[in-house]
Amino acid sequence: MDAGERVSWTECPLCGGLAAVGWLDEEPIEVDCAGGCALLVEQVQLSAARQDPGDPLGDVGQMASILEGAVVGTAEAYGLNDFRPAADLVAKAWAEVLREEGRSPRLVSLATAAVGEVGARLDRRQSSVTLHSARDTSMDIRVLVVDDHPLARLRLTEMLAGEADLSVVGECENGPEVVAAAARLRPHVVCLDRHMPTVAALAATNALRAAHAGVRIVVLTTGSGLRREAAALAGADALVPAGASRDAVLRCLRTAVHKGADCPYCL
Repeated sequence: MDAGERVSWTECPLCGGLAAVGWLDEEPIEVDCAGGCALLVEQVQLSAARQDPGDPLGDVGQMASILEGAVVGTAEAYGLNDFRPAADLVAKAWAEVLREEGRSPRLVSLATAAVGEVGARLDRRQSSVTLHSARDTSMDIRVLVVDDHPLARLRLTEMLAGEADLSVVGECENGPEVVAAAARLRPHVVCLDRHMPTVAALAATNALRAAHAGVRIVVLTTGSGLRREAAALAGADALVPAGASRDAVLRCLRTAVHKGADCPYCL
């Protein structure tokens, strides 16, 4: 895929099945339903907006989990240390199935590209973990990443990878797991990613603050309803808005942990 191209997944408003959305320079240009429905981009946008106003056309968590699980499972089955060839095997198998079902060439291309991207991201995450394990991390800021969507967790983990003073010590899929994970992993800061629903993020923040008074909590938001007052009342230490740069997010994490005063997102 070109640098400006990417793929996301949403629910088809006609059959309820999976629909692949092709993007170019952050604009949706084509949509293809796996069930064969004839769709316009505008139809899918309206459907997705009704489901999640803060994240139209976002990645579907179920599909993300399926793709990641398929690549990881293939790597384990073939004894591969590199996730990229495992992703190639999954992509070829999926493409063959789609062709046999008579799906459009565009859907086959989008599906293949999506699996390849998952493989590349898994490989980068594995590389970052290897690099961290090869050095002394005893003085690092320990970060626990929490989000319902596996690809959202992967994106956040990738963003933190390579930072000399940060170590991702674990991931959680949802709010109910975070208290136990924090007790087990002893993070300095918990980062709730932006794809978590507002109510779930507030509940997780509240439970975490009640159980672990010393941990710092940074919430990334899509701007879909969570306000600074509500986040502060729940016990968050920072609320980072959608569109904040990578450097701003990293600065906020460090400021929250060290209890500094130079971050506009800290509460």
